[in-house]
Amino acid sequence: MSLGIFFAATAAVIWATSSLMVKAQAARVDTLSFNAFRVIVGALFFFALLPFFGGWQLVLQITPLTLATLAASVVLGFCIGDSIYFWSMTQIGASRAMPISGVYPVFTWLLAVPLLGEQVTPQALLGTVLVLGALFLLSREKPADADEANDMVIAPSVETGPPTLSTRARYLGVAAAVGAALMWACATTLLRMGIQMQQPVTLYDNVQQSVLVSAYRLTIAALVLTPLTQWLKGSRVWDSYRGRAKWGQIALAVYSTGIGSLFFVLGVALAGAARAALLNSASPLIGVLFSWLFLKEKLTRRVWAGTALALTGVWLVLI
Repeated sequence: MSLGIFFAATAAVIWATSSLMVKAQAARVDTLSFNAFRVIVGALFFFALLPFFGGWQLVLQITPLTLATLAASVVLGFCIGDSIYFWSMTQIGASRAMPISGVYPVFTWLLAVPLLGEQVTPQALLGTVLVLGALFLLSREKPADADEANDMVIAPSVETGPPTLSTRARYLGVAAAVGAALMWACATTLLRMGIQMQQPVTLYDNVQQSVLVSAYRLTIAALVLTPLTQWLKGSRVWDSYRGRAKWGQIALAVYSTGIGSLFFVLGVALAGAARAALLNSASPLIGVLFSWLFLKEKLTRRVWAGTALALTGVWLVLI
């Protein structure tokens, strides 16, 4: 459990810090194309690791049911969940979509307890509520940064909905944000189910499995997102990944999508889907704190209150 918590928390830190790096070059790189670019680089990163963790023969040992489960997890979470989350932001704004979709850990608890047999305690539920409250405070204080700290978003955020937004469109936007949270919860639960089917024993077995699972999942994501980007943006969108700048973009993709995915899968495997989901949802908080430390952004009393709530909530969940 303690190793799983460490891996999941490390993934949250990686995604929060990488989001600040993405933010720094947001004016030069299209976010949708970068999402496709990073999953391609991430998949290649894991394929390069495979020879050191069992080799290609491991792929042949995965059952068709496990392959289908893992493919469903990445399509539901990375492709569908992220897409409808962005659409919800275009309807109701990031400051509303972010805290609404933040119920993702609650949905994960509801799925993980009956389907995976994970244990839930009253203090864990209270801790989850406190973390959601912290995310709400942070999103109301700095909605743009809170949104950008979610590394899974695949398109630029829109701060506020259209001024002539109808009641129906507003309700649809809220429903989309809730739907995104449900997709992410289903994806995390399916990921855990796929991992359980392999039944790793030692830490090396878990690392070996995580490399294989990540290679497969990112390949599926690349096969979905690359043609989608080409269709929506055209061929010229890839011009941003040429010249000297591409090496920094490759390094960022390896760091965020490669190493970050490895630690998250390990966190799900060792700490469980629900706890890994909660730690992952705290990445906006980490992003805000890092903005304060490294970008010298001013933190208000609301942000400090949100930080205190989040730390208390995470502590309650992990004890």
